[in-house]
Amino acid sequence: MTDNTTRVIKLANGESIVCTCIPTRLDSQSNTLHIIHPLKMELKNRATKKGMVEALTLSRWLQPFTESDEFDIEKSTIITVTSASYALNNYYNFMLESFNAADATQNEPVIQSKKEQIYEDEDELDNSEEVRQMFKEYISALTGQNKEKELVSEELTEEELDSLPCDPTKH
Repeated sequence: MTDNTTRVIKLANGESIVCTCIPTRLDSQSNTLHIIHPLKMELKNRATKKGMVEALTLSRWLQPFTESDEFDIEKSTIITVTSASYALNNYYNFMLESFNAADATQNEPVIQSKKEQIYEDEDELDNSEEVRQMFKEYISALTGQNKEKELVSEELTEEELDSLPCDPTKH
């Protein structure tokens, strides 16, 4: 490989990635393949009006777990490497632009201050008295202490018992 190219790589662990391969200083002698901007390829079945179709999704491969966009893959873990089709190359570049745009607009993670956390704990305590009352009502209903909610049992007559659907099978 003499220049930057978009490639599809099938790894021994079953994953397929699309990425840009770049030559290393010792490319022919190296035990690693240097790649940038890898995206994981997944085929997902989707239901359409015409039936089930396979749809290709590209998601970040290792970037959610690292800041780096450059990786070295051991050649011993690679099953095959092939050039990406024109359509896949366009989709790959579109997704890279989408991820970069999302990263540019994404804010820093929100960290809750201790002061706000104290107020939330106080709100929890305010509701605890209401929860206790509801719990007492629930227990009294279960134990039968609540006389208004007692169920009245009805007895069936012989005719009503005979009219019930029964299976003739005896067990």
